[in-house]
Amino acid sequence: MYSSVLVATDGSETAAEAVRVAAELAKSFGATLHIANVTRAAEAGPILTAGMTMAHIAASDRARATVVAIAERARSEGLLVKAHAATGNIAERIVALAEEHHVDLIVVGNRGMRGLKRVLGSVPNAVAHTASCAVLIVNTT
Repeated sequence: MYSSVLVATDGSETAAEAVRVAAELAKSFGATLHIANVTRAAEAGPILTAGMTMAHIAASDRARATVVAIAERARSEGLLVKAHAATGNIAERIVALAEEHHVDLIVVGNRGMRGLKRVLGSVPNAVAHTASCAVLIVNTT
């Protein structure tokens, strides 16, 4: 049913539950597992026209290290894994990665789906409303 599954993670314990569920689904369908970590541009610092700031480089390195570590664990379980580190609007970049890699299912945790953050806009909510593929929001709380 699914040949490609993308899971978004920030490396947190709650996001680990979404990764676990995505890995189980990918394994059961024999699907490729895409693991993505997206850093908000504001967290990375301003990008200068001449290049990236040190803060931006450090944030990119952390994102890359996060997905590489998670990808290695998934590969050790026999999964075909592709790792992605990106910067920008988190929900938009997750959806863009899914479209770019022809993903059938996006898996995200439900962090931010309650309280004021839900009213102001959460990543899972934005992904669910803009993705052109199926979205699974995992209860990670």
